Amino acid sequence: MEWIIKGITWTHVLAGFSSLIVFWIPVFTKKGGEAHRKAGKIYVALMWAVVISAFLLCINNLSIARYSSAAFLGFLSLITGNVLWYGIAILKNKKGLSSQFRRIQLLLQGAIVLASSLLIFYGIWLEGHSTAILMFVFGGLGLTDLPKFIKNLKGSKSDSWLKTHIVGMCTSGIAAYTAFFVFGGRVLFKGLFVGYWSVVPWIAPGIVGGMIIYLMVRRFDKKKPIT
Repeated sequence: MEWIIKGITWTHVLAGFSSLIVFWIPVFTKKGGEAHRKAGKIYVALMWAVVISAFLLCINNLSIARYSSAAFLGFLSLITGNVLWYGIAILKNKKGLSSQFRRIQLLLQGAIVLASSLLIFYGIWLEGHSTAILMFVFGGLGLTDLPKFIKNLKGSKSDSWLKTHIVGMCTSGIAAYTAFFVFGGRVLFKGLFVGYWSVVPWIAPGIVGGMIIYLMVRRFDKKKPIT
């Protein structure tokens, strides 16, 4: 069993590290071009390997009573899988969202809202432990999907496919870099972020990534949609 866990862990680490590099190729190459599409497919494959391996490691952490680690891994795999899915699925729904797309979207958003609520309750249960702050931060972050969930329940008009694609892919990149700085970055930044400052690696990629998404969406919204 131990060698299986090690294999899953190495798969997670190698796929995750590779995705950090490949992520930037679609960002800087011509949108819709051959390099963009090929690199995008490789990135998506790597990220699905990350998501699936993270979920398996979440189950393993639950089995050995490492509940906080299990909560983070499970939640990150859920939100990353969500944005990765709709960032790609939207490419097949450019002219309008299919009923299947809407059903899967509602299912994933509902799962995120539920998981986020559970994280917040878990943070309250931890009673002031430093880990509780991260539970509140990520729980609150996940609950930002609640308005979208309600909006989609009502069948409201969705955003443009290009905006959805950009947000989905960039958000998956935020998740990848967050995991790197928090877990892999412990060696690189050892002793730098301690105590309550330990939340910085968790939050910083989201802030920077959010700014990038805003600028990219603003830029491409003014241009003719890419086919």
